[in-house]
Amino acid sequence: MHGYLAMARSEFRLFRREPFSVVFVLAFPLMMMMLLAAVFGNKQSDAGAIQNGMLVWRGVTPANYYTAASVAVIVAALGLMTLPITLTSYRQRGILRRFRASSVPASTLVGAQLTVAFATFVAGTLVMATVARLAYHAMLPQDLLGVVAALLAGTVAFGAIGLLLATVIRTSRSAQGIGLMLFFALWLVSGTGPPRAVLPTGLRDVANVLPLTHLVTAVQNPWFGFGWAGTDLAVLAAYAVAAGVPALWLFRRY
Repeated sequence: MHGYLAMARSEFRLFRREPFSVVFVLAFPLMMMMLLAAVFGNKQSDAGAIQNGMLVWRGVTPANYYTAASVAVIVAALGLMTLPITLTSYRQRGILRRFRASSVPASTLVGAQLTVAFATFVAGTLVMATVARLAYHAMLPQDLLGVVAALLAGTVAFGAIGLLLATVIRTSRSAQGIGLMLFFALWLVSGTGPPRAVLPTGLRDVANVLPLTHLVTAVQNPWFGFGWAGTDLAVLAAYAVAAGVPALWLFRRY
């Protein structure tokens, strides 16, 4: 436990010193939330807008919609960019071999990374909710426990995906490029950029199988007071297992 806590503190200090991670994990979601909320407004009359047979804003105002959705973006950024970049950099510099030579288990490093991720999105969620409340009078989470459960499930799922990416990508520069590509592809079709209701049918079908789509719904449902999204939580758990099992097996080889 002492080694785990020491590593978690060290990883957190390193995270704060990395401008790229801070910008894309905290600044970008906040900036896009404020921009999209300012563009679409916070009119209650927009809550019932329907397109392609779907509620565009899920029955809430656009500002409320993007506040909850942008919290999920923080988790995705951590899993698709911060974690793969950090771990591939460690492998390139031989740090993973030193950990193994020092009998530091891979689970300690992975656990420390997930702890940093959890602390980061908690801080990001608080900032996001506060700014949205002050700027757009957006609602606060109606079911805080449900939101926390969704974010924990999302952290494990995207942590597993990030770990898997780190085991198959060879360099930190490649991890940065691939992570950015995956992040923006998911951001555009998962309901965190344009609402899913306005997307063509083909893109909506693709989005239905993406983890960020299910994380957005899993966060939004309790945030809006719609209850827990059991199906979406189950899908995130399936992603965690499908990506995590091979990722842990491969990661132990480094």
